[in-house]
Amino acid sequence: MTDNAYLAPRLTLRVGVTGHRPKDLAEADHDALGKAAQDILERLATDTRRLGEQAEPGLYADEPACMRLASAIAEGADRLVAEAAASRGYEINLILPFRRRQYADDFDGDALADYWRWFEHPAVTSCTELDLGEPGNQREAGYEAAGHLVLAHSDVLLAVWDGKPSRGRGGTAEIIDEARLRGLITLWLDLQGQLHLWVPREHVVEPLDDGDWKALTPGDISQLLNDRLEQLLLLGRGPDDASCPLKGLGDFARQSPRPRTRHCVHEWLRALLVRDVPFAASVDLGLERERSGAWKETLRAAHHLGGDSYEATLDQRLRQRWIAADNRAIDYAHRFRSAYTTNFLLAALAVLVGLLAVLAWDSKGVKALLVSMELAIIASILLITWLGRRGQWQSRWLAYRSLAEAIRPARLSLLIGTSPVGAAEPPVDNGRFDWIPWYVRCSLREIGPPDAVVSGDSLRRALDVALHEEIDGQIGYHQKTAERLETQDDRLEYLAKGALWLTLASGVLYLVCYLVYLNGPALPAELYKPVATLLGGFLPVLGAAIFGIRATGDLRAAAQQSRRMSQRLKRLGSKLTSRLNTPERPVVRRLLGQLQLTMADDLKVWSMIYSERELVPGF
Repeated sequence: MTDNAYLAPRLTLRVGVTGHRPKDLAEADHDALGKAAQDILERLATDTRRLGEQAEPGLYADEPACMRLASAIAEGADRLVAEAAASRGYEINLILPFRRRQYADDFDGDALADYWRWFEHPAVTSCTELDLGEPGNQREAGYEAAGHLVLAHSDVLLAVWDGKPSRGRGGTAEIIDEARLRGLITLWLDLQGQLHLWVPREHVVEPLDDGDWKALTPGDISQLLNDRLEQLLLLGRGPDDASCPLKGLGDFARQSPRPRTRHCVHEWLRALLVRDVPFAASVDLGLERERSGAWKETLRAAHHLGGDSYEATLDQRLRQRWIAADNRAIDYAHRFRSAYTTNFLLAALAVLVGLLAVLAWDSKGVKALLVSMELAIIASILLITWLGRRGQWQSRWLAYRSLAEAIRPARLSLLIGTSPVGAAEPPVDNGRFDWIPWYVRCSLREIGPPDAVVSGDSLRRALDVALHEEIDGQIGYHQKTAERLETQDDRLEYLAKGALWLTLASGVLYLVCYLVYLNGPALPAELYKPVATLLGGFLPVLGAAIFGIRATGDLRAAAQQSRRMSQRLKRLGSKLTSRLNTPERPVVRRLLGQLQLTMADDLKVWSMIYSERELVPGF
């Protein structure tokens, strides 16, 4: 594994094709269609490569841009565009609605011979065959599933369409509508070879209505497509450094995974309060454990689906990126938590030392030493705060955790041959972390459809991974986390209240001594006065410091969110379990999407809890 947290993705653009079969292309100008298809595919490839050259150094891997076309190679438009793509150097991903021999029944004569030729074509790099069960009842469902799978592996949809409404499930018009709903760059090639681009309006409420089909001239093609591709493939600079996504990505690119951290004060507090971890001079970040053991079930399912190649792709393109993001998130979490814990405790210590200096009135040397110690403690607090804010420990923790939590559930859709539709939202709304959804999309874009048959067995394996490796793992994590946070919160509250009760007791004892002084001997009051002053000044500050640690960590709210999340995952797990014996592709795809949205919702709540908890001096 590389020593860098940022694994630069290969510049990749995915084009999907949908369109009519020969009977609906009778009035088409085939020569014009073929030339227009070649021209637009060449334009997409040229613009993509040019944008790669314009990109910041290191943004993309030092490899040639990858241009891919996803096609069901149905007779007619699919093959016309596939031929054009192959002639322009595109990789071809075949996505079939049925097993290849079953799909062959759709063709005869020369069309059938041409169909079989595609499986030996040098441009074809994968063939994904859908097996939805009994063929008699699944033809329209197969066409629809293949159309949606083409969209899942597309950034641009090129549709050869007569402009008429859909004639059945999975028809051309339906796929075009779905592409616009997903926000894909949607190109319509009419039967005379005129190219149109769907241009959404500035504020979209209804994606199918709020926009217009714009007929493109050669000049329009260059400008309009370049703008859309630039938004898709490049990162903006932002108005200043504070909101520049490239700056945020550059910060992440300079990170290196670490096995341990010495920022362990918060962990010491946990060891003292909960006693579930040992006292140690450093904290294990779990790097070696994750490298050797993370996602084992996922990789086994990927190997079963697409062999060694698909397993290696998921490992290199997704798992390694998750490991790096997770490691950096854990490290910065320890930095931030240890910093605010240290600040509050040092603030209380500074007050204690200051009080001792006041009481040491008969020794100038001791007084000077204690004052120097107090100043050093205050300087340490200010230094820790400056380092934490300058190093953005809190925002980097939130950002890198968001990246890790976006990558991890995304792997589940890949186990049924599809690709997630959405991506992570940045946890801090200042533009600097807009690179996170871009990086997730680039990572997923690199992973093409598997060279595999996606059958009911594949769906069951994906459900198994979702249940045992994702849901069960997350339920266990959230239950343990909730118990630990509640214990920490309760014991911090007891300690803080204890400090206040001791203050009260100390004051009462002093009053008792004072009453004794008024009625005779002065010795008790004289002896206890400095102690009462010390305790009366220090204990309230100590209690406030403990309450500050408790409030900054917001342990109770985080524990409640973990409880809620555990219950949501249990309910979702029951739904997945009910489908293990009778998995249906649309249902499984929807359930995996619900799981991804559930994890995203948890991330949003968690980010809201901690995003306003900035590092403060603790005074």
